[in-house]
Amino acid sequence: MSEKESWSRKLPQGYQDILKSIDDFFQQTHERLVDHPLFTPTIPIRFSRGTSELKIEAELPGVDRKQITIDVYNQGIHIKVQENEIKDVTNDHNQIRRRSETHRIRERFIPLGFHPTESEIHARYKNGLLIITVPLRTERIDIQ
Repeated sequence: MSEKESWSRKLPQGYQDILKSIDDFFQQTHERLVDHPLFTPTIPIRFSRGTSELKIEAELPGVDRKQITIDVYNQGIHIKVQENEIKDVTNDHNQIRRRSETHRIRERFIPLGFHPTESEIHARYKNGLLIITVPLRTERIDIQ
């Protein structure tokens, strides 16, 4: 018997129950936090800038094209990925059926500093890589 077990068994049953419920609370909280949206990774993005365009590459492995939406705002682009997963587990021996559904949304806003129109922006998705091309609008100002 370890020191922890001997210490906790010396307590009255009511205290043991309280300690067990505290342990269970923190264990369940930890399991839920792993899938909490606050702790999910954002969409990884790489930028490359040419002379006339900005290329944005978003890594989205395992995502279907239908799960991706791209919105254009006044001075930026919003990428949104909606992932839905449904698991059905049936145990014929015990006649137990368990169904769990997971809905997860990942988003990323990319500020541009200028207002692009939808017709100017081109996006393509292949093999888990979303590539968005935006023409640059730069004007050089002469200094007098």
